Amino acid sequence: MDASYAGSAAKALVMRTDLLPRKIIESLLEVSSPEDMLGLLDGTQYIEEVRVLKPFFSGYELLEVSATRRMVTLIGEISKAPPANGKDAIAAYTSKWDMDSIKSIITSKFLNKPLNEENLFIVDSNRFPVGIRGSVLSREDYKLMMNETSMDGIIKYLLKLGYGTYMMKYIEEYRKENDISILIYSLDIAYYENLIRSLKFFRGDEEPLRFYIREQIDIRNMMTIIKARELSLDFSSITDGIIPLGNLTLEKLRQMYDDSDLQTVKKNIMDYMHAEYGEDISSLTAGDVEIRLKRASLKGNLNRLSTQAGSLGSIFYTIIMVENERNNLRTIFAGKAYGMDREKIRELLFFNE
Repeated sequence: MDASYAGSAAKALVMRTDLLPRKIIESLLEVSSPEDMLGLLDGTQYIEEVRVLKPFFSGYELLEVSATRRMVTLIGEISKAPPANGKDAIAAYTSKWDMDSIKSIITSKFLNKPLNEENLFIVDSNRFPVGIRGSVLSREDYKLMMNETSMDGIIKYLLKLGYGTYMMKYIEEYRKENDISILIYSLDIAYYENLIRSLKFFRGDEEPLRFYIREQIDIRNMMTIIKARELSLDFSSITDGIIPLGNLTLEKLRQMYDDSDLQTVKKNIMDYMHAEYGEDISSLTAGDVEIRLKRASLKGNLNRLSTQAGSLGSIFYTIIMVENERNNLRTIFAGKAYGMDREKIRELLFFNE
């Protein structure tokens, strides 16, 4: 065990005990009102988040924002402990919530639709989240970007923060095609290149974590293939949207795309990921497939990360489990709010047991 990681890995291990037991999460499925759910969370670590946020939110919104704030709190504590290279990797990973919020801002500007703070998930100096997305940039950054009058103004502001550099590479193509997906792609490239770069081989045991991150890129690319087949697009028309940083080569992705029909494409992709899909694959939407691919990736990688004692991998295991708990809770809260069937909600949850 590397002494530089021993303390931070031990702290992350202890913090796993702060995660909710599976029986409490599943018990939330059995009740029908936000008040009953709050009662079940009473006595857990979430009650502090509820206490702080109750003056500002109510009902399912209170539950969801409390889950987000709890995640931010725990990941914030984990990120304080590792040595510099570990902190850089955690910062690169959590910047995906920045990216989501920035995508919302540029999309709203492109569509000429107003966007309020409530449409984002912003964390200020008191770890106070607003809305449903994630961010580690300041609230002031977002206010300034939302007040920009043009896409060029937003990109220039993002240059100061490091994100605009990638967008500038694609700005002329965006102007020519008037296609917002070009700028969305530039942010994805920025995120994954920075994340892969941050996971350098400092100790030689980072490969399981690097594999997991590359597999998230694979999932994004495979979903691009499925959506292209749904729209009857040629493979050549989507190659510019493929991120060439995953485990799968462009040729392998082309082979997946060239399968005989859409249902075969879905089946072969899910078989590749060892994802469960039941007998009637034709009933699965693209969203259903993506959920199953992500669940299979978690199932296939988390145990390997958890056994890397005293490593960055074991620290990331805790971060991913904290994030997964928030995702499970959000799925339950949203499902209940929209009247989804209890068993359908249960199918969308993931437990690493």
